[in-house]
Amino acid sequence: MQLATDWKRSTCNIVSFLVILAMTALSINANAGSCIIDGDIRYQSIDGFGCSSAWCGQFSSAKNYALYNTLGFSLLRVRIDPWGSSSNGRWDAEKNNASAAHSYGAEVLGTPWTPPPWYKDNNDYIGGSLLSSYYSNYANWLNGAASYIDLDYVSIQNEPDIDVTYESCDWTPTQLLSFCQNNAGSINIPVLMPESYQFNDSYSDPTLNNAAARNNIDIIGGHIYGSGLYTHTNALNYGKKVWMTEHFRDGANDINNCVAIAKEISDCMNASMSAYFWWWANDDDSDVNLVTNGGTINKNAYTIGQFAKWVVPGKQRISCTYQPTSGVYVTAYRNYGVVIVAVNTTDNYVWQTFSIKNLGGFTSMQVHRTAASLNMEYMGTSTFSGDTFGMYLWPKSISTAHQF
Repeated sequence: MQLATDWKRSTCNIVSFLVILAMTALSINANAGSCIIDGDIRYQSIDGFGCSSAWCGQFSSAKNYALYNTLGFSLLRVRIDPWGSSSNGRWDAEKNNASAAHSYGAEVLGTPWTPPPWYKDNNDYIGGSLLSSYYSNYANWLNGAASYIDLDYVSIQNEPDIDVTYESCDWTPTQLLSFCQNNAGSINIPVLMPESYQFNDSYSDPTLNNAAARNNIDIIGGHIYGSGLYTHTNALNYGKKVWMTEHFRDGANDINNCVAIAKEISDCMNASMSAYFWWWANDDDSDVNLVTNGGTINKNAYTIGQFAKWVVPGKQRISCTYQPTSGVYVTAYRNYGVVIVAVNTTDNYVWQTFSIKNLGGFTSMQVHRTAASLNMEYMGTSTFSGDTFGMYLWPKSISTAHQF
């Protein structure tokens, strides 16, 4: 993803219970099923939630504070400029963005949209392929970028499987396999691949199915433009983490769009993905931007914050009834307390009950909510009766219940 955001758009297409009862014009769904949560059934560990600073310049201190403190983002994805080096300054903005992220405890993924043009068969920054004779040079170049920018993870290539008119490079699955088998092992930090445009497993499976190549990579990452949001079982079966490293939806302050984002994040978590990255926080893209340089936070950012603030790195997803009620989607997490995120996509208030097994020791849950009129608003506490508690989910809302 670059400045062609418009091109990609074509492919994506505190109140109390008494107050709620007084709103007679609004319907309440009384037929909600209970959500059963089992702390003994564990799935993926969470690495976090973040966004990209590619082509955004250096983030302001106000933007950094909003992203990492207010919203709790724990990941950043930066662009590795193909003309950059440790001496020419072209990596400096992203180096500063990485430094700011690290100061808040976040980790940084670096992604190249293209190798240096002189390593490619067309000597251009658009399209073409990396010449195999330069594979070793490219691995060394990635090491240089990782060291100078101070990356925690590095990707081999952004979207190797789509033809575009901006910074890009074409890779076949066989070329990725060759590079991973023979060169990725010389990269000094954890390696992510293939960042397919539609999280196409055909671009990662040859590498995963080759023992030598598989041992040189750490994370299977991809984007979900049009498809790819499903459980990537081959990666998981080989013990690799799965990251969703880029997606967006237009409508930064539209609650309908924000609920769709929350449902998408829930689906990613339910598909055993360990990380979710929004596309970018760019003031020049008001439909997608999360936070302005002045520190103003849009509702799409608060939506992601409903996950990021409390589902912190080290949390582990546990079993729960994913759709206990029509239009309601729930994920739950343990370690150092329990976190439950419930997304109500309907136009109704829903009384939702939650029964927690094999965790115990909780008497109440604190609740924060984002809705049409709320932005990560503290809603008070919900009290347990035995191992069960309940709360009203507002229409078109994201509610996070947490206890530490």
